[in-house]
Amino acid sequence: MDHWATRGGYRAIAEAQQGFLLRWVGGGTGTFREEDAGDGIIGSHAVWLEKKGWAGVSLEARPEAAALLQKNRPGSFVPQARLESVPWKTADLVSARREASIRRVLKEIGNGIRPRWVILQARDPQPEVFQAMNRAGYRLDQFIHDDEYYRWQG
Repeated sequence: MDHWATRGGYRAIAEAQQGFLLRWVGGGTGTFREEDAGDGIIGSHAVWLEKKGWAGVSLEARPEAAALLQKNRPGSFVPQARLESVPWKTADLVSARREASIRRVLKEIGNGIRPRWVILQARDPQPEVFQAMNRAGYRLDQFIHDDEYYRWQG
């Protein structure tokens, strides 16, 4: 572990993200669609939302991570084989971490699906992603660490 992490740097980022997310979506509950959920804990936004009463689906393509996701968050875990059967239209918040999933989210938004909130966890900001989101009526509200937080303005 690097020196920065041992001093609580990663924890501070996670706490800042959690605090922002919960203020950003406001009170109440909603539904989420979490792509690339990993183990369902590390790097997950939906885990915080679930603790506040939100419900939804968490998807992970990598078998080892999917097994951990199923163990850590059985209530929202959906096997990758059922990905296409999970509707997009019902999600208030959609998040994606990996390039292919981000492209899938952009495609669905291009097809007229408009979740109220979108979180894209890209390693490097990509102008074409920002432009596509802007054209679709989304505003970039925040950028924390690797996460871009978009809100639909429509």
